[in-house]
Amino acid sequence: MSAPNPAEWAEIAPHPGDHDLPAGRHELHRTRLLTAIAQQSRTRKRAFVSLRPALAAAALVLVAAGAGGGLAARSGEEPPAALPSPETSRPAARQAPPGTAAKDRGYGTVRQLTDTADLVVRGEVASVADGWAVYRVAEVLYRAPGAPVPTEITVAADVPGRPTVLYLGLADPGTRAYRPLGGDFGIFDLTGETATSRSPAASVTGLRTEDATGAGRSFVTTLTELRQLARERR
Repeated sequence: MSAPNPAEWAEIAPHPGDHDLPAGRHELHRTRLLTAIAQQSRTRKRAFVSLRPALAAAALVLVAAGAGGGLAARSGEEPPAALPSPETSRPAARQAPPGTAAKDRGYGTVRQLTDTADLVVRGEVASVADGWAVYRVAEVLYRAPGAPVPTEITVAADVPGRPTVLYLGLADPGTRAYRPLGGDFGIFDLTGETATSRSPAASVTGLRTEDATGAGRSFVTTLTELRQLARERR
């Protein structure tokens, strides 16, 4: 079967011709198309605006997570050293060197007096003024290492002008002034070779060990014994 020729096609299916849209139809379609485009653009903008809070919240979550991660990482490290409190940061108070105040106490034996004294001398008072006595030294039984050998010293005591043995603590390094240890505990009156503690109420009770039976009485010994105890400390 042979295909029909063009003339036959023209008879079978005539040319439809040009079908133009009615007047004004092009402008209507154009307006509708522009309106649809504008509505789509506004819809996208609203969707973007509505997403802003969600994006901000997500950003906060990420920041918090990062901070938490940092804290978690630091928790494995050694904790930072605590700042010292005002109390512990202060420098420790320097203890005062043992002086006459620490030595101004009661004593039970001559050994205790000897072991505590800065100076042990035999002599007598030359003069007294304003409660201070100029003491003329006849013999040094004991002196602290490096201390000079005195011939006269200043003593803060009411010592009568008779021979005595004094157990002294340094009261003022600048003036080389001394005080008897424990007040009357450090004063022995001499009568020849006999040494008697000044006060029965403030007296030792023994040479090397205390004797409870001697409480309330003046202790009596010899100058030789006092010298011997001084040599034992040296």
